[in-house]
Amino acid sequence: MKSTPLLVALCLLCLITEPARSEVLPLDDFVKHGDYLELTISPDGRHLAARVRHDASVFLIIMRREDLEVTGGTRPTSNSEIHSVTWVNDERVVFEYAEKRPGFDAPIPTGELYAVNVDGSKRRSLYGYRAGDSRLGTRISTRDYTYASQEILSVLPGDNDHILIIEYPWSRKGDVWYDNRSRPSVISKLNVYSGKKKKIETLPHNGARAIANLAGDVSYISWTSEDSEHHAAYRDNGKGEWIPLDVPFSDYAPQPVAVNAASTKVYFLIPYGERQINTLYELELATGEFTQLFDGLDADLDRWITDVDSLEPVVGVSEFDRSTYHYVDSANSPMINTHKMLTRAFKGRDIFLTSRTRDGRHILFQVSSDRDPGEFHILNTETRRAEFLWANRSWIDPAKMRPMQHLEFQADDGVEYYGFLTLPHLAEGDPKPPLLVIPHGGPHGSRDYWRFNSEVQLFANRGFAVLQTNFRGSGGYGEVFERMGYRQWGGKMIQDIVGATRSVVESGSVDGNRICIYGGSYGGYAALMSAVRAPELYRCAIGYAGVYDLNLMFEKGDIPISWGGVGYLELVLGRDNERLAEYSPVNRVDEIEAAVMLIHGNQDLRAPIEHARVMRRELEKAGKDVEWQLYGRSGHGVYSVESRREMYEGILEFLNTHIGPQVH
Repeated sequence: MKSTPLLVALCLLCLITEPARSEVLPLDDFVKHGDYLELTISPDGRHLAARVRHDASVFLIIMRREDLEVTGGTRPTSNSEIHSVTWVNDERVVFEYAEKRPGFDAPIPTGELYAVNVDGSKRRSLYGYRAGDSRLGTRISTRDYTYASQEILSVLPGDNDHILIIEYPWSRKGDVWYDNRSRPSVISKLNVYSGKKKKIETLPHNGARAIANLAGDVSYISWTSEDSEHHAAYRDNGKGEWIPLDVPFSDYAPQPVAVNAASTKVYFLIPYGERQINTLYELELATGEFTQLFDGLDADLDRWITDVDSLEPVVGVSEFDRSTYHYVDSANSPMINTHKMLTRAFKGRDIFLTSRTRDGRHILFQVSSDRDPGEFHILNTETRRAEFLWANRSWIDPAKMRPMQHLEFQADDGVEYYGFLTLPHLAEGDPKPPLLVIPHGGPHGSRDYWRFNSEVQLFANRGFAVLQTNFRGSGGYGEVFERMGYRQWGGKMIQDIVGATRSVVESGSVDGNRICIYGGSYGGYAALMSAVRAPELYRCAIGYAGVYDLNLMFEKGDIPISWGGVGYLELVLGRDNERLAEYSPVNRVDEIEAAVMLIHGNQDLRAPIEHARVMRRELEKAGKDVEWQLYGRSGHGVYSVESRREMYEGILEFLNTHIGPQVH
């Protein structure tokens, strides 16, 4: 395999900075799912485990590191795909399945665990509701089925046979099991060869989350109460009574996220400053002293990288416009110098460290950008040489993709908010492009990032300018900014979207007479509600898997039946039925002048089909035509390539009809 010096990597950037071409690319280039999805290295560095998509399924492949020769793996059943992969020792990985269920075209994680050795031997179903069957060719087991989901808390270094997991027991209603986190969580030790499980303890709160040290001791937990309040607790040395955990410098409950290797320090995400931006704090257990690790952030800490030996965070990443890197220089960690070297070598692209060997000699990382879906490389920290391994969405040519421009807006009330504008390729003398506004879903905790987005690139390739807006209420910019959107779903959040649209029009970069708005989930709601608030601005609106009656959210869907779900809705929506009716586009159809398209999955649990049907009915009662796409096997979003192709063909035809771009 060819090895590339890091200094040469800078020269490789010229490959993605050529002038954009105006070629209209095949639709399938954008609707196909990624092919090389995940790559991790074994603790000893001798093998790589990969999730690879082929023939509409996702396989697990295990390769020798030295020559990429396939040594093992597993092929899922026709209705399943590999969902996640974790190395538990040098020779064995555990993995999860996602399974296609009747009525759904998107595979759904089943909460089960399986395991296999690097040579493909000793395949075993370890955990879950089918743990005793012989689906993977193992002998039938007499073990009880476990109706629960799980997360791996620790791979327990030094114990090659066991991992520590936290179980989230399901709840049963009629003949259906739900993972709604309405029962107390359970800590268990699981044998990765036999599947035998030993219960350690039951945590005292429904759906509680936990962290563990390397020895498997659980001393810190966090949970959400039924009224949607966040809490945390601790105990000494993994034993004794749980004590409520608060910090004197914050009104928010600290979220425990990690313990260092020596179990002398614990790390928490805690909001700080006027904007209450989330960052990491270090608690020194011997002194009880908290230290803020990263400050000067313009956005929440998005992720962090730890030192190889101490497991203490030394690099932090926040994303205001692009990734900004923050360093704990006092740590004097080799990882800091390594990371700085990578940022210089791959300047202009985001860096994600995906895994590394036990000794830190080899690091797997991914680089990506707004135009590049991502490439996997492996770095030898001793020779300082990096090797290219493979690229996700290998058919995408980054030179033919369009860059995202970061924008800042100011609302009438002085609130600053943000977004991204992606312009199509325009030759000299071309008319201004039409604008497609795409508000994100969520809406709280979610946001848009400076990253490759196949949907955005599709529309830009077809001649549309695309505006994405991180309106108030979006996640990632601090607790204050997110809470500004509470009970403002149809109010100031929509005003922000409309204001950003007007601002882009006033900039002169788009045709203000040809604007459409389209979004999924909350974005679908926002599309229709924006057409209510600014009927003269939008010529068409597309709602995809949207909610259109806010009062109905308390009665239908999976949120009300989840632990804390009603409390969450009361927090972010309120219980003022008149205000909720006012904020529901289903009650405002007479004010909509835009042409409307509705897209929905018949099996949607988050935003049940009733929302789309009543919206369609009310629009038609008002004498308005509705373009309608119903996907009988889809849930909260369309997944299969065939369905996605049909959906985007319909959207493009609808857009061309109403705001017709000039494609060159």
